[in-house]
Amino acid sequence: MTESISPALAAYLFLNWKPDAAKAAFMASVCHLAVRRTLRISSLGEDAEASDLLAKQDRSKSKAGRAKWYDLPAATRLVFGGIAKERPVGDRRRVKNARPDVRDELHRTITEEYLKIRGIDRWSLAAAASILALGIAVASFSGLFLFSVAISGLLLTVFLVVAMFRHPERFPVATGTFEQFKQAMSLIVGLPAMVIVALVYIGTTEVISEQWPYLMAILVHIAGIVAVLAMLRMPTPKQRKIQHNMLILDRYLRGGIDGPAMSVECYEHYLPFAVALNVEQRWTERFHLWRQSQKMDAYAPDWLITA
Repeated sequence: MTESISPALAAYLFLNWKPDAAKAAFMASVCHLAVRRTLRISSLGEDAEASDLLAKQDRSKSKAGRAKWYDLPAATRLVFGGIAKERPVGDRRRVKNARPDVRDELHRTITEEYLKIRGIDRWSLAAAASILALGIAVASFSGLFLFSVAISGLLLTVFLVVAMFRHPERFPVATGTFEQFKQAMSLIVGLPAMVIVALVYIGTTEVISEQWPYLMAILVHIAGIVAVLAMLRMPTPKQRKIQHNMLILDRYLRGGIDGPAMSVECYEHYLPFAVALNVEQRWTERFHLWRQSQKMDAYAPDWLITA
């Protein structure tokens, strides 16, 4: 399961896309860069410093450098780019300084990764298309198409406003001044104008007696739109399996179930995911217990800055 998704996506899935998942995704990506020998870090904490970043010429010209670079997930490469842009003090860069700069782009990259593994749920798509097509056909035949569009637009506007307040992290944040102006105008002028137009049309449109039996067309049309939105937001079986796998991974990292045998390679492979799931302390304790049982010398990885 850890080969199919990035540690950053694992953080978002395990934390159910909550705002605090952004920090876990960022630090998991930093750890992933370290254990893949793309940079060295002083610790796994928020105040970590990075050094010995993989040079740009190595990423573009060296065969080993290209393999190391392009084998990383897009989210991990994005975090590397953010750290590389920070001004170094000596040969070190403060990792947390890069997080605000890549936060929004990291969220979009993780969302794109999640959508790519969504797969095609043909039954849901067919059902949604059929319901929506039926609602449009009945509304058009009855002559109440615009009437139903007005009611649907009113409800969708309310739905959009509620979603923006409940899940602001799912909506893109404008960066430039002009983009912020357009976003503000859409919220302050655009949405209220749509609501006013819809209410005026509904209030001034007369539904004649012959059309009353067809008034159900509006309900069918609205039900179709709601069904489409619900089906598109519902996780596919593939996505549900990956989310379930995160719970299994959490139990394995904590030692609740058996899994791959412990080794240095196993510890480093799962460490970014332990950071993503906020169990790196427990995972490291398990590793040190195994190391003591094996009478292994002190563990001093080359990706960790020790001085």
